[in-house]
Amino acid sequence: MNWQEKLKQFEKNKSWDLAIEFMQKVITENPNSLDAYLSMNYLLMNLLVEENYDQAKQTYYEKLTKKYFDESYGKFSNNAEYLFYMGIVAHMSEWYFGIEIEEAKQMLKKAALLDSSNILYTWGYYAYLDMSNDANNIKAQIYAKEILNNSHLITQINSKGTIGQYILEMIVP
Repeated sequence: MNWQEKLKQFEKNKSWDLAIEFMQKVITENPNSLDAYLSMNYLLMNLLVEENYDQAKQTYYEKLTKKYFDESYGKFSNNAEYLFYMGIVAHMSEWYFGIEIEEAKQMLKKAALLDSSNILYTWGYYAYLDMSNDANNIKAQIYAKEILNNSHLITQINSKGTIGQYILEMIVP
């Protein structure tokens, strides 16, 4: 069983502390794994924002969230894939990463600029740029339809585990 499948089981069972300990080990063994950092950052952010957990551990989880964001940003801040996924995750509650919402938007913008041919990154840019702007909403919807009609891209997004599932849920109308 690969680490992503094992993580998926921990998440399914809502074994948050085991999932975190497991991902710490994965990152220690694979310190340059973009996917490991994306999974850890999403795990922690999702835990803090969406899940029930022992409130006595909140400060611990917050510190881990900041630590793994800072580490990963230091390694991957010029990687379009990282910037896209983390820009989306940061929009959940950017303050846990110690950034402002504008910085999360800048991550999405930079991802789209670094890989302008990637329709997923372009969708992310328009989907989060300014939702009060009808033109942006229309562009985001057009790119969402293109993504949903691209089986290769859907497979790629699904390969990211729960962070990919989260993004697909946002894309599907």
